[in-house]
Amino acid sequence: MKERRQNRMNPQVFRAASTGNLSFFWNLKNPNDETHLELTTEKNTILHVALQFKKFKAAKKIVDLRPMLAYERNSRGNTPLNVAARVGDSSIVKLLINRPTNLDAETGDGRQQLLRMVNQDGDTALLVAVRYGNFKVVKELIKKKDPTEAAELAKHVNKKGESALFLAVDGEHYDMAYYILSVAPNCSYVGRHGMNILHAVVLQTTSNYLVNGVMTKWPSTIKQYDDSGWTPLHIAAHLGNNEFVKLLLKNDNSAAYEENKDGLSALHIAAKEGNVEIMKVIIMACPGIYELSDNRGKTALHVAAESGAKDAVMYFLTRPEFEGLIKVQDDEGNTPLHLAAIEGNYQILSLLGHSRGVDLNAKNKQGFTIMNIVFQTKEDDMNIGIWNLDPRRVKLAGEGDGDGDGDGDGKGKEGSNFLKQVKQAGDGNGDGKEGSKFVKQVSETNLLVATLIATVTFTAAFTVPGGFNQNGGVDEGLAVLGKKTAFHVFLIANTIAFGLSTTSIFVNFLASMTIREVEFHREVLRRAPIFTNWSIGALLVAFIAGTFTVVPHFWGITVGLIICCCLLISLFFPFLIK
Repeated sequence: MKERRQNRMNPQVFRAASTGNLSFFWNLKNPNDETHLELTTEKNTILHVALQFKKFKAAKKIVDLRPMLAYERNSRGNTPLNVAARVGDSSIVKLLINRPTNLDAETGDGRQQLLRMVNQDGDTALLVAVRYGNFKVVKELIKKKDPTEAAELAKHVNKKGESALFLAVDGEHYDMAYYILSVAPNCSYVGRHGMNILHAVVLQTTSNYLVNGVMTKWPSTIKQYDDSGWTPLHIAAHLGNNEFVKLLLKNDNSAAYEENKDGLSALHIAAKEGNVEIMKVIIMACPGIYELSDNRGKTALHVAAESGAKDAVMYFLTRPEFEGLIKVQDDEGNTPLHLAAIEGNYQILSLLGHSRGVDLNAKNKQGFTIMNIVFQTKEDDMNIGIWNLDPRRVKLAGEGDGDGDGDGDGKGKEGSNFLKQVKQAGDGNGDGKEGSKFVKQVSETNLLVATLIATVTFTAAFTVPGGFNQNGGVDEGLAVLGKKTAFHVFLIANTIAFGLSTTSIFVNFLASMTIREVEFHREVLRRAPIFTNWSIGALLVAFIAGTFTVVPHFWGITVGLIICCCLLISLFFPFLIK
């Protein structure tokens, strides 16, 4: 064959091939005509171009006049047969594989070679046709009358590890899948990323018939892992496909004990996703599986509590046979309650805290109880969770020894996931009792100070500096020094001090009435000392103004008062601002 003209297809030739200009290709009858040597930048011949643009009459004419073009590959390794399989014309496919060529005359296997030629991805024409859903082309490529050839083609796997059967199911072309199984019963069933046909079936279809057929024909597929360590049962449990889980366990219930790379069984996966119905099916098929632990020692209840799967947790708590799970500790010593606290799943924490048999004093390997974790966290949601626990249990747990291995700033053994959580949560000292006691003492001290200020300022309002007029005139009962500026300052400052201190008292009272609304409770308790601090400042101003009002305005006394005032303010206000 003459040397091809690389990447230089004449525009006129390309136009003729892409528009199907039959008259243009009559010149191909001339043995010296070199039109068929023209290539595009992607090394497509005129036959490739005609097929890409679905100009099948022109393609047939080209094949008739230059049949050897059927074996030419483009830059992606695709033959004209691959292109015809993609565009979906079964008649041209039939023409290409049945048209005799010089190669057939020389070797007698031109058809077989064409059918087995692969592109750069390892796809044969059959795989291309299946991928693009061209059923008529599939029927033309593999036929019942030639089972040997059909079986050989159906066993081929491309570079990604995909077989024709897998691609058919993965593309939801179930009619093709049934046809391939009927024509080539011994076809390959493998797929990409280590999957098999059953993985694809579980992922893509709801056909129980197809699942049963695959499991009956290839029982080993039930327990086969993909590259991620997942079996078909793991996928079904994750997706919540109840019917498929039943079918898989009916064929082989031991598959329920298979674990993925993270050590999670199908029950763990279902619990993590909150698929309660799947959990029921698995436990019914394998009654003792609820005690199964993953590679970190976690049961399904641990996983559900950690992931916040409320429905799954509720299922375990409402069944008496699972009562012991709430006390089980994982490899780090954490119970499900510990994990709920660490992850901040306050609803789960509340559910577990009210359950029968829970032990709030249980310690993990770092020596932390559930209460230690709760009192060290700064998350409002977590505190809401602990306030919703049984108050008696909270009190008992809070009065435990609480001597966790923390060193006062939330640090412990390096590398521990648990201690990282605690360190991020706050600066706890591992002692829930002391944390609760400190909050109570601060609140009581603030209330006491605010009450004293309110009492003093209330009294001062009716025993003003200088007293009241008692001369029987029109101004009787009014303050004697009421016209002095210093008296006005005293009166305003005293009123402010009284108002702020009573506000602080009211805030403390309000907090005691809303103890279960913890987010609001924390906020009001945080603001109460602010009101008290400013009321002290106002009380100081009132004292200075009152004193200045009643003392003689001599130069020495005035200077002394001003110096004392500045000194007191300089000492007080830095703390007030902080």
